[in-house]
Amino acid sequence: MNIGARTIKTSIAVALSVYISVLFNVGPAIFAAASAVVCMQQSIGKGFRNGLEQIIVNLSAVVVAVILGLTIPIDYLSMALATVIMILLCTKVFKTPNQIVLGIMSAIFILSAPHEEFSQHVFTRVLAILIGMAIANIINFIISPPHYREALIAKFLELNTFVVQCFVDSVNKYLYLTPATEEEMKRNQNHYATLLEETEKLFNLLRYEWNVGLFPSKKKHAKHKSEQQLFREYLNYNRELWQRSQDLLFLAEERRVRRERANASSTSSEFHNIFEMLVNVIFNATTYNSELQKKIKGEEAVIYPAPRVWSKLNALLTEWLENTPNSNFFMHAWLEVSVVTYNVRWFAKESTRLLNWGNDGQS
Repeated sequence: MNIGARTIKTSIAVALSVYISVLFNVGPAIFAAASAVVCMQQSIGKGFRNGLEQIIVNLSAVVVAVILGLTIPIDYLSMALATVIMILLCTKVFKTPNQIVLGIMSAIFILSAPHEEFSQHVFTRVLAILIGMAIANIINFIISPPHYREALIAKFLELNTFVVQCFVDSVNKYLYLTPATEEEMKRNQNHYATLLEETEKLFNLLRYEWNVGLFPSKKKHAKHKSEQQLFREYLNYNRELWQRSQDLLFLAEERRVRRERANASSTSSEFHNIFEMLVNVIFNATTYNSELQKKIKGEEAVIYPAPRVWSKLNALLTEWLENTPNSNFFMHAWLEVSVVTYNVRWFAKESTRLLNWGNDGQS
């Protein structure tokens, strides 16, 4: 059984919150423990960002609970009304939906005080909630702070390797008339969705830490900003590459159906020349992508100039059109090849653009 750092930190925060509450006779101590559990965050950055939100929501909950506690003596009515008010405040006024549970919990904790001693209990209960909130943020900052950068880079590379393989496979399926099965497409779609979700989650967690930064130097701030922009572009690059691979799978099936209907048995030598050109560009693009992975890892990468594809394709298409009859069959083939070439060219050019990121003023 694997017990994560966050689990251990939460247990420590609960223990300290209860201990401090009991030591200073602030109670009930369970309120401090519950507050610590709710306020423990996944990252330092998220904890700092939510800290201000938690303070605002807690103060609002205190005001709401005190007013209702003094005006509505019936517990279930005051608690129900406090729940509605806190949900509205968190969603409509403060725009902090993540703090709804904390706000409702704080209001209910205060309203659960005995009516005959309500005023005397309000202060200690608020203090208990604040103790748990403070302890949770301190523990999250001091003990084993999470390092999301390394995890994000590893997930980036896993996502990119999978997406690039799918893109190359989709080009090969078009060239060699081997369309993907529905089962294969569904399996790849599910795997991609899982990888993308995990990558986006890690990116957002790291972004919280970047945006917090305790008194960073200008140089460090600029570095974080540049890296954040590069990572965002890299994430979009993988999203786009995946979408283009799916478009090419559609073209592969279209080509297969078109050739079956025309009873075409072989391809022309000119078309084979275009195939060879595309295979060469794919090889170059995957080389650029491998160097880009090194750049993402922070290693030294070889810089390549932007490829020139259209000029090569133009000569091959001219030769092909001169030697083929003017028909809908060949016109559709020409359009398909243009689309495939455009997508392969995008892969090569976008990988070199990101590979040159920071060397040409883009950052």
